[in-house]
Amino acid sequence: MTNKILGLNPHVVIQPNNFKIDESYIAKLKKEFKEINLSKSYSGEGIIISNNSAKGVILKGIDKKEKNIKEFFKNFTSKGNITNFNSNKIFIGSELAYNLDLKVGDSLSLMSSAFVSTPIGSLPKQENFKIGGIFNTGFIEFDQNVIFLNINDALSIFDKEYSDLNIEIFIEDPLKANSLKEKI
Repeated sequence: MTNKILGLNPHVVIQPNNFKIDESYIAKLKKEFKEINLSKSYSGEGIIISNNSAKGVILKGIDKKEKNIKEFFKNFTSKGNITNFNSNKIFIGSELAYNLDLKVGDSLSLMSSAFVSTPIGSLPKQENFKIGGIFNTGFIEFDQNVIFLNINDALSIFDKEYSDLNIEIFIEDPLKANSLKEKI
């Protein structure tokens, strides 16, 4: 049970608050800590707008080529296919799809917490997407509150740069995360 719950979320997250996360830093982590799996991501709060409904969600930008992401989609995709996970395509949880009456191929808008300047003032940044797939982890809270999007789409909607990416670390034994965090 612990592994299933902790397997959905990274065990350690490194954010570029006061330093730059670049390829040399990632290479150093991989060399020094051989037991870890790394993924680049960017997450933030947003709103999904569809069929005259709106709901607050977590928007998580990921790279479909990374090992942990491939494994997640292999294990939990219920409709659609990872090959559909390209630019302007998203994967949503089964509970969110059910609650908003959405299916693969539907179009919707996502709004982020980033603002853009317009002649009438600042407005939240909003972009349109199509549903490329639906996942079902079996955890209702996760399946109704998380939307996966291409990492470049996430950076765009939050008005961020590649240097703002986080590094997510997964380890074999999630209960050893605090020890690993101290070493890093």
